[in-house]
Amino acid sequence: MTLFRVCLTSLLVLVVACGDSNPAETPDAGQTRPDASVETPDSGNPLPDAGAEDPDAGSETPDSGTETPDSGTETPDAGTETPDSGTETPDAGTETPDSGTETPDAGSETPDAGGPTDVNVIDNGGFEQWPGALPALWSGSTSNIEEVQKVTTQAFEGVNAARLINASSTHRRFSTVAKSMPAGRYSCTYRARGTGDVRNAWFGTDYSSYSAYTSVNTQMWTQVAYNFNLANAVFDTFELIFSVRNTSGENLLIDNVRCVRTPEPCDQVSCEAWARCDNATVTCQPLSGRCDDATDCNEWQACDATHTCVTAQDRCTRHADCAGTPQTPVCDTSTHLCVEGDPCAGVTCSNPATSCNPTTGVCELAEGACFTTYDCRGALPACDPATRRCVAADHSANIIRNGGFESWSTRSIPYYGNNYLPDSWYGLDNGITDPGSEIKPSRLVRYTNAVHGGSAALQFVVPIQVAERFTLEKFNVPTGNYSCSYRVRGHGSIRHRSYSSGGWSPQTDFITVDSDEWQPVFFRFTGNVRDWRLFFYPSRSVADRDHLQVDDVVCTKD
Repeated sequence: MTLFRVCLTSLLVLVVACGDSNPAETPDAGQTRPDASVETPDSGNPLPDAGAEDPDAGSETPDSGTETPDSGTETPDAGTETPDSGTETPDAGTETPDSGTETPDAGSETPDAGGPTDVNVIDNGGFEQWPGALPALWSGSTSNIEEVQKVTTQAFEGVNAARLINASSTHRRFSTVAKSMPAGRYSCTYRARGTGDVRNAWFGTDYSSYSAYTSVNTQMWTQVAYNFNLANAVFDTFELIFSVRNTSGENLLIDNVRCVRTPEPCDQVSCEAWARCDNATVTCQPLSGRCDDATDCNEWQACDATHTCVTAQDRCTRHADCAGTPQTPVCDTSTHLCVEGDPCAGVTCSNPATSCNPTTGVCELAEGACFTTYDCRGALPACDPATRRCVAADHSANIIRNGGFESWSTRSIPYYGNNYLPDSWYGLDNGITDPGSEIKPSRLVRYTNAVHGGSAALQFVVPIQVAERFTLEKFNVPTGNYSCSYRVRGHGSIRHRSYSSGGWSPQTDFITVDSDEWQPVFFRFTGNVRDWRLFFYPSRSVADRDHLQVDDVVCTKD
């Protein structure tokens, strides 16, 4: 207990500590205690260090990425990666922040674009977040390293680091998960120790070149530097890559991965979508092919309302631009002016299926000619590969028997008795034992009111929503690629699929049909299969357009 004796005089007040038999205050170790009888120590608590900044924890969750990693055979770059000697003292975080007493500006002040920034763009660069077998926000789509381990002792900073294991001399990648990154120059550093070779690259829409390998063989944390430049912004696909090989012993440990973007003058400039800021002039300049006015375009172009350079009126880049001036149908590409002449002069079409278009001066498919059935969109639906001409569905080039539904006959159908059906269809050779597996014969009608080709078509009358299958009889298809089509009209929905010894074709979506006009549906398949058959699945037809009709089913070899 401390006793105080207070002595009062008319001129001086003295405070004298006396009789202190058990002092509660301990002087600082190693320092001389000042004379307590004449000086009162400051009783206030010292302020804690206000500058202990937490590193960026990386709260943004980037896209996981789906890009298939490469095979790991990229040719490394000559290398700009410079290992540090390891003697640099890391930022202790003791900088005293602004006291906050200065009145902030209203927002008109432009910050110094060339000043340093300490914003780390790498999320979880210290590997502190480790929710499972892998660190959070790492192991992106380009990663193919087989073993990554959490290290909880002797981390460079924080409590965790990452161990990368790849004893092979073939490199393996370990990367961040994909994220967006603005264009700019980036300076990166990280700490490494253990034994192994490491280099860096980045992935955007493709792999960048790699830096040179840094060989690490030390138990001391060593700083490694890596710089890269993004000429354009990368959206949702950027990954920072660590390429590792020849690890042994403790393998290769990395920690404190930091990448900082160098500020640029254009960071404070916002441009229209058709322009980009030029850092040299700090002004918005039109992108290639875009414009603010005609002076940004070639002399034969104009700047349209979308700020795009387009061919000016009465100028041209091709013969088709001169179609509106029949007296001058030829485009002189040296002057970009329409002049007299013949667009097809000097044009020779080597393929017999093509001829020179007198408007464009280009060899195009001649009227009625074809390369495949996909080119036959008129009345003749099949392509004869021998003549390269479009032909009718009953032509021998069509491998679908009775594809025009011209031939019908009465047949006995198990469980349904005698029915009038199109020949080569209804698939009785497909092993049908369940009467519910094929459409009811009564729902198939020979239709003649409106046909696409020939004298008949097939009408489906399906008043229920559930699709029922209608099958072509199976047959073998020789080797080759085949282009196919069929025509539909009426009101309802339908899809198709094929099956053979090669398995099922991909499942197609239902097509909604509501028109009196015949609409083509195209598909392809590859031959060299046995027991090929085509399936139709009609569903819910409506009587207002005579239900649903199909005609001219064709498949021809390309």
